Amino acid sequence: MENTKYLEVRRAYACTLATALHVLATGCDGGVEVSIHITNPAPDVPCGDGQLDPGEECDDGPENGNDAACKLDCTLAVCGDGHVGPGEACDDGNDVDDDECSNTCAPGPICGDGVADPGEACDDGNDVDDDACSNACGLPACGDGIVQIGEACDDGNSDDTDLCTALCVPASCGDDHLQPAAGEECDDGAGNGANAACRANCMLNICGDGDIGPGEACDNGPSNADNAACKLDCTLAVCGDGHLGPMEGCDDGNAVDLDACSNACVVPLCGDGVVQASEACDDGDADNTDDCTDACTLAACGDGFVQAGEACDDGPDNSDGGDCTLACTVATCGDGHVHDQGGGDEQCDEGLANGPGHACLADCTLNVCGDGDLGPGEACDDGNLAGGDGCGPLCTHEACGNEVVDAGEQCDDGQDGDPDDGCTDACMLPICGDGFVQPSKGEQCDEGAGNSDGSDCTSQCKLATCGDGLVQLAVEQCDDGAGNANTHACKLDCTLGYCGDGYVGPGEACDDADAINDDTCSNTCKLPTCGDGLKQGAEGCDLGPLNDNSGECTLACTVAKCGDGLVRAGVEACDDGNANNNDACLNTCQLAVCGDGAVRTGVETCDDGNTLGGDGCNAFCFRPKRVFVTGSSYSANLGGLSGAQAKCQAEAADAGLTGTWDAWISTNVSSPATRFIKSTTHYARIDGPEIAQSWEDLTDGTLDAPINISEGGLPVIPIGVWTGTAANGSALPETCVNWTSSLSTNKGYDGRSDAVDFNWTARSLALGSTCQAYQRLYCFEQ
Repeated sequence: MENTKYLEVRRAYACTLATALHVLATGCDGGVEVSIHITNPAPDVPCGDGQLDPGEECDDGPENGNDAACKLDCTLAVCGDGHVGPGEACDDGNDVDDDECSNTCAPGPICGDGVADPGEACDDGNDVDDDACSNACGLPACGDGIVQIGEACDDGNSDDTDLCTALCVPASCGDDHLQPAAGEECDDGAGNGANAACRANCMLNICGDGDIGPGEACDNGPSNADNAACKLDCTLAVCGDGHLGPMEGCDDGNAVDLDACSNACVVPLCGDGVVQASEACDDGDADNTDDCTDACTLAACGDGFVQAGEACDDGPDNSDGGDCTLACTVATCGDGHVHDQGGGDEQCDEGLANGPGHACLADCTLNVCGDGDLGPGEACDDGNLAGGDGCGPLCTHEACGNEVVDAGEQCDDGQDGDPDDGCTDACMLPICGDGFVQPSKGEQCDEGAGNSDGSDCTSQCKLATCGDGLVQLAVEQCDDGAGNANTHACKLDCTLGYCGDGYVGPGEACDDADAINDDTCSNTCKLPTCGDGLKQGAEGCDLGPLNDNSGECTLACTVAKCGDGLVRAGVEACDDGNANNNDACLNTCQLAVCGDGAVRTGVETCDDGNTLGGDGCNAFCFRPKRVFVTGSSYSANLGGLSGAQAKCQAEAADAGLTGTWDAWISTNVSSPATRFIKSTTHYARIDGPEIAQSWEDLTDGTLDAPINISEGGLPVIPIGVWTGTAANGSALPETCVNWTSSLSTNKGYDGRSDAVDFNWTARSLALGSTCQAYQRLYCFEQ
């Protein structure tokens, strides 16, 4: 069939060319005649030379191509020519619009175009994968691996033991699915709870978890200890068991009543108010309801006295079957203990598992055949024990065995006597706990309601063995499975570790399996330690409970001494544990004070061992700034201020005086008042006596002593001193041209080295010297 789309384009091209030529002609001289004649292109014109020849629609030379704008035959690429050209997603060369390529050369129907095409369940035209229509154009469904509205999770499988169940809800404790990845050790669904084999947190009930489980007489969790009311093996502490328990002052595990521990487990002198080595406490009173009993034992459940936190305490009569439980709580229906002693008449008590359909009903009576409640192991229960009414006296369907699956039956093989053929003689499908051993199901045993993780046939119908992680109550004391070890709480033979078994178990520092208490391992399985009252090995001392870091024997069992870092009360004022004599604590362990002869770093600048002033170190242990009058004399041409400063520094250095020194002179731009670093630690002569206590005292017009001692510490004769400075430290006008002139026509203010009034620095100018005179300088330490 001829391609009409192609011919239409050819005709359009020819018409366009003719129209263009006509337009050009109309723009020329009206006398020009234009004749247009269109013919088919000559066959010998070469297509592909890059020239648009007659008969060609286009010619891009070497760029021609069937996938280009100009094809190999020099015709324009158009939709429908069978070639995918520029701007086309497809081109099937036909004019069928509803196939895979439309007449606009665009792809046919696709998922995501917003139209539900054949094969698509939906198409919402977006790329959101978790809305009502997925990116694969499918409707949402649990198990498709996409978390959609209404789903908490979706892992794309039907495995109930991973973190997302087949119902697309997260794994959770109590959903009756064991999910190890969620940290579960067990999950019995509604059967989880207190006193059950599987606790409410989906952890196995074991001794030490604080919940009295099957086979345990007590369980106080982390409070279990061989010296507590409930021992490490979850048995109650009793006098004579060799463990120091509640209400016991001692327990030597023997029947000798005249030794240091009586058969009543009481030590002598209890009640004297002093806690002895063998006493747990001693409050010196006979009140058994406080924290310490009159047997010098700590208050504990089972001691026969109702103390804080206890509802009752019948002492040795406490029992999980009695009126007061082993946890000192009043027995009640639902507490998980069968109260059948004393005033109790309970037949059973499964705690939170009590209720309809369970072995124990809500009123703590056994669920029995004929009570009208369909209990465990019952196929029916019509509230009577009569036969012939469809439910027999044993609560089994009477029709079982007729090879017809009647109401209430799961199967019926005629009661052929084979419990392992897929249908038991009770017309029920085989299940662990039905009382029939089905080896084909992997069962090793099945005692029906007698199955228990504490019996010889477990709840999984496996024969109990040491190491299976289940405590066989009549045989084993414990069973931690792979955790069994002779150094663990449960040993390899499924017996509990104890002090004296020869294995170093939890809480033991040693275990030498003997009854000798004074060897390297005591009868309480403890190593000899500092604080036990015995001086051993490298110990310098050991006063037991009297060891004290402020006493004569420290907590490290060393004899107290100065320098050990511990302040001994009544002997030492301090002890910083170092040999530094310049800190706050001296090497004699006395507090540093001014006058002790040791310079305290950062606090004192000197300490000459006394608190006297005038000796170069004042009463506050601060060194005064030193002052001297030069031993040499100079004309007033000192070389300016810097020359005078240099002379003071040089004379100080020659005398071996360290520090920075400045001359007490002024110029028209500088004076001691503006230049000096003012002392906060007094001013004193080189030989010690102070001349002033502060800058203010120095500049108040009087001195405490004359400045008449040279840098070498020698007295000088009374003489004039160049200053140019007033008594208040400010500049005076006459300074021998700022100390650069030695002319006799110039004068400068001076002072007298023997004066203590204002004349020490500023005599009247009338008395002053001319600049050619030789006088001394005052030099002050900065």
